[in-house]
Amino acid sequence: MDRGQLEHEFQGACALQQSGRYREAAQAYRRLLHEHPDHAGSHNNLGLALMALGELDDAVASFRQAVALQPDHAQAHNNMGVAYKRMARPQQALDCYAAALRCQPAYAQALLNVGTIYFDLKDYDEALIWYQAALEVDPEQIEVHMNLAAICASRGELQKAKEHRDAVYSRKAIYVDHAQDPRMTVLVLWGAGLGNIPTEYLLPQKSVTRIVCVIEYASPEALARLPDYDLVFNAIGDPDVLDPALGPMARFLQTCDKPLLNPAQAVACTARHMIPGLLGSIENVVVPRTLRVESGRLRGVLDGLPESRFPILLRPVGSHGGDHLVKLESKADAAAFKPWPSPHYYLTDYVDFSSADGGFRKYRVVFVDRRPYAYHLAIGGHWLVHHDTAGMQYDGWKRVEEEAFLSDPRQAVGEKAMAAIEAIGRTLDLDYGGVDFSVLPDGRVLVFEANATMLTHPEKEQDVYDYKNPYVRTICEAFDAMLARRIAAARGRAA
Repeated sequence: MDRGQLEHEFQGACALQQSGRYREAAQAYRRLLHEHPDHAGSHNNLGLALMALGELDDAVASFRQAVALQPDHAQAHNNMGVAYKRMARPQQALDCYAAALRCQPAYAQALLNVGTIYFDLKDYDEALIWYQAALEVDPEQIEVHMNLAAICASRGELQKAKEHRDAVYSRKAIYVDHAQDPRMTVLVLWGAGLGNIPTEYLLPQKSVTRIVCVIEYASPEALARLPDYDLVFNAIGDPDVLDPALGPMARFLQTCDKPLLNPAQAVACTARHMIPGLLGSIENVVVPRTLRVESGRLRGVLDGLPESRFPILLRPVGSHGGDHLVKLESKADAAAFKPWPSPHYYLTDYVDFSSADGGFRKYRVVFVDRRPYAYHLAIGGHWLVHHDTAGMQYDGWKRVEEEAFLSDPRQAVGEKAMAAIEAIGRTLDLDYGGVDFSVLPDGRVLVFEANATMLTHPEKEQDVYDYKNPYVRTICEAFDAMLARRIAAARGRAA
């Protein structure tokens, strides 16, 4: 193969890769490398194709071949770092990014990637240093602006967060992620801020092509040019961030004839202050009283509460994972409280849910097509209990209890509680959602939150939590089966 033929074959493989035909691209690169094993560019691109196929170990091997042949191949060093990051090996990823930057100090993507390692670790000060350096090289990097928006939002700098989102989505609001072996195409309606349903495992890249549309920024012209799709999934799961998308979403859906999952009106009903009215009449369900208060009125509301109303919980509207959530034990605590910047706050009555052993138990059930599936149980020594901070990894008895809940939730929580959970799923009327709850000593269900923003993800193999994976697979398979049913039904009606 002469040089011209080599370039022709290489460009053909690149075209396959750019169109999302990763397996065919990998085969093309391998054929080329059979005759030209010293072609560093093909080793690098083969690594990219293998990474898209999820074959991370083989991808790393290809990138190593590329840098062995061409030590100053900055892209191959950077790409190897991306593979290591996906393998949850951040230090090796950082080493690769450093090598890329030694080859090319003004490499915007590598600067971004270093920043993202620190962003994921929530070391936002360090992340900002690297993101600023990346923007100095390329001020229009999408991921930098997206992560800067998240950092600003976490610090209450809401206008700055919006400016970063505007910088991204005003230029491009629709993104296509091609499946490796596509069985279906799903249009995912996305919100610009936080509060979207994580879809990585519900819509796996291997089999589902995802068209992600940030609906509040998408122009009518762009929506008219959407690739063909089988189904629409409204992934804006947090009702507190739904408002800007309601108008654009309604206008788009007026002319859309494809099945829709999680209609906006069902999501809107799951706001924290509306859940007592939605679920409170279900037998054996306890939903604490919750008020939504404008920040300008918050001081007056707190001052007006009687001592008997305490303790209460306060959280900014739109916050997640316990961020900025506080428990006020008394009027003295309320007088000393300094609000975090937010236009609204939720004020919730606190209900003691400690168990007889002094532990605090928070269960999560995920609903797929209104049917409940046990997802996890966190047991901690503090009322603010989350699975990743409860010490579950250190206490084997906690994991044994969690696995018992996963394998037989009805036995674990009792018939009374399980019947209440099933009724919650029917009443929420979400195609995908969930409920976080505890079980009180009398068997009733204490609801913490019930909405669509529920993360479903597998654990690492040979991890202390890998006993959860069969149950996670059951949830993902149920979701996939629901998609297939809805698509088949729509095609049947159209036939």
